[in-house]
Amino acid sequence: MEIEHFSEFGEFAARHGADWQRIARASPRATVFQTWEWTNAWWAHHGRGRRFRGLAFSESGNAAGMAALCSPALAPLAPLRFAGTGSSDYLDIVALPGSEEAVSAAFFRALAESARGWDWGDFQQVRPDAVVTAALPAGAAGGADPPPLRTEVWPGETCPFLPLPGDWEAFRKSLGKKLRQNIGYYERALEKQFRVEYRLATEDTLAADLDAFFALHQERWRRRWMPGAFAHDTARRFHADAAARLLAADMLRLHTLSLDGAIRAALYCFQKGDRCYYYLGGFAPELAKLSIGTVLTARAIRHAIEADGAAEFDFLRGDEPYKYRWGAQDRYNRRLSVTRAGSARSALLAATGRATLSLEMRLKTWMHQKHGGGNGSGTAAREIKHDG
Repeated sequence: MEIEHFSEFGEFAARHGADWQRIARASPRATVFQTWEWTNAWWAHHGRGRRFRGLAFSESGNAAGMAALCSPALAPLAPLRFAGTGSSDYLDIVALPGSEEAVSAAFFRALAESARGWDWGDFQQVRPDAVVTAALPAGAAGGADPPPLRTEVWPGETCPFLPLPGDWEAFRKSLGKKLRQNIGYYERALEKQFRVEYRLATEDTLAADLDAFFALHQERWRRRWMPGAFAHDTARRFHADAAARLLAADMLRLHTLSLDGAIRAALYCFQKGDRCYYYLGGFAPELAKLSIGTVLTARAIRHAIEADGAAEFDFLRGDEPYKYRWGAQDRYNRRLSVTRAGSARSALLAATGRATLSLEMRLKTWMHQKHGGGNGSGTAAREIKHDG
């Protein structure tokens, strides 16, 4: 496996952006957060103040895998993380189907051979089937020549997901009696009181639909004295850019519910392969009694089943109670720590990371329990970010 190293994102994009896009689309392990559309937009808006490190893996001159990493530009001790950390619910490298183990092994070989350029590998939000763990080194990598690596796998966040049957009626019948009745009741109640319109964002409506979604999401969090995921212009610009790119690639599913011509609920979802991802929601707080979040979530799940043929509805990070009312099951992310054997700097950073992980998880659990009880309240975990 040949390895190319890049220190400039522009050069990496020009050489391998199209390869990354092709590989991510072909890979069933690559989530929407590993697509080139998402990664490119993230670096464009969050790359400032970071050093870029790109890796391209190829076999016989054919691109087989990619990795985009970054570290703080001015920090004296440099944790190395996946590009996308903080905004992405799943993080990983990408590889062509059948090349996962070879690409994973080459990734750790590249880290070992360039060990002086980083102090600690802090790879967060790693799924159980992540490519990066396909050839996890058992304490050392690269043999005796390169500096050995040591790896630890730490517990990560809960990511509830909902297996989907082949048709909506079968799914509806699987729901609890109360929820099943409530969906129909509140749909009828809305239609009696308002002129109701459901739609998916298109190129013509995207800007207006996103603005409405941002406003609804922020209003809900402001009422809880929390900043919300879109408090900063950078976050809004990033998501506007990512949403446009994903829409062009047919991976955006921004659902809106309008009442008398005004958007009162929105679900920001993505679709890749046979999986729909529910990223965040925004709902008019004053209409909570009409359960507009439940109504729109039901519409999004039905669309995933009937229009996209999805086999899974992924609620992403956070164990908010509303997810389990839909029948969600738990899946757990992991956090991969990679250190350089014999390096005091590396050991210090890893020890600090290990000590703070428990506090972070406790705080996120508290936020989920205190602020995440209502349907579509958003993933409270995104209020705590590890952008480095």
